[in-house]
Amino acid sequence: MLRQILHVDMDAFFVSVEELEDPSLKGKAVIVGADPDGRGVVAAASYEARKFGVHSAMPIGTAKKLCPHAIFLRGQHRKYSEYSRRIHQIFEEFTPVVEMVSIDEAYLDFTGCERLHGSAYRGADRLIRTIKERTNLNCSIGLSTSHLVSKISSDQAKPHGLLYILPGCEARFLAPLAIRRMPGIGKVTEPELLSLGIVTIGDLQKMGQEKLRARFGRFGEGLYTKSCGLDIEAYQYEEEPKSISHETTFDADINNPEEVERTLSYLAQLVARRLRDHGLFARTLGLKVRFAPFKTLTRDATLDEPTNLDSVIFSNMLRLLSTAWDGKQNIRLVGVRSSNLGRAVFQRSLIDAAQHEKLDKVLQAADKVRKKFGFDAVQLARSVEPDHAAKPRKKREFLGREN
Repeated sequence: MLRQILHVDMDAFFVSVEELEDPSLKGKAVIVGADPDGRGVVAAASYEARKFGVHSAMPIGTAKKLCPHAIFLRGQHRKYSEYSRRIHQIFEEFTPVVEMVSIDEAYLDFTGCERLHGSAYRGADRLIRTIKERTNLNCSIGLSTSHLVSKISSDQAKPHGLLYILPGCEARFLAPLAIRRMPGIGKVTEPELLSLGIVTIGDLQKMGQEKLRARFGRFGEGLYTKSCGLDIEAYQYEEEPKSISHETTFDADINNPEEVERTLSYLAQLVARRLRDHGLFARTLGLKVRFAPFKTLTRDATLDEPTNLDSVIFSNMLRLLSTAWDGKQNIRLVGVRSSNLGRAVFQRSLIDAAQHEKLDKVLQAADKVRKKFGFDAVQLARSVEPDHAAKPRKKREFLGREN
């Protein structure tokens, strides 16, 4: 059966929700994120702001320099989550196979849904219209036989468009695009490819699998496979990360132990989830603390038993924190890192084996819920503010890295 994969990406989602709440913002340069006079990054920018070079994940100070006349908003993340849930409910009316990638994008599998929608293209068109009618929000959709091509094509369809790559045309569609458009090619890989004369995805296709493998190993095989528009097989050839880490910079320097511990709990969960996604265990855990002004300390711990469990990583972060911080100095940044990764089978003590097995099942269930509804859908109690139900959680930017 021919696969039909949709990638749905909401257009300037945070900004669009803000415009629904305040119609006077429409047509203006709007930037959602941190205080423009403080630290942090851009969470979203209107298309009017993007014309000045502003984009998501850009330092907020840079955005202010590029677009000083913009309207800067801190954001209403609880409101964004409400709209995301409404959109997710619409998705489930169209197909039972929905993978929420983030709060504002998802993959939908329309394979075998012809009786419901006719062609997948007609179903995708109706989905765009339904989202607009029920939420007054715009989205863009890419449709193809693979996740990778659908994601790239949804970006090409923006704003508020639908791009269908016909079966058999995937490689031809990708060929003229710059190599940076392919997921997995970033600031490290791109210069090396450019030095080889590889400028477009089509150049990867022409170089061929054997030459790419000789140059880059298994990663090169993945590059070739993805350049042809085949994503599932390609992901099996991606090189394993040597480390996985997440860190965050606070909006203002803090010395509140409870807030620091809540943040470390959240970061530990992010790292643990990504370890499980890769099927990896970490034998070494690291803590990063940056004090004001810019003094940075790191602490590492080598475990007797490798782990990918949230609670184990968090407990080690607390222990390392006690050796790095006296509770008085102001903290600017904290980070959690896992390294010395592997898949090796290890022996668990007979006493702990049953408990570990139960915990593994709980975390597997939690990861499934997070994959469907977003990471914040399930959290350890230590990462939630005591009065979370009474007021919105303070915004924090969490940066993740795989090396």
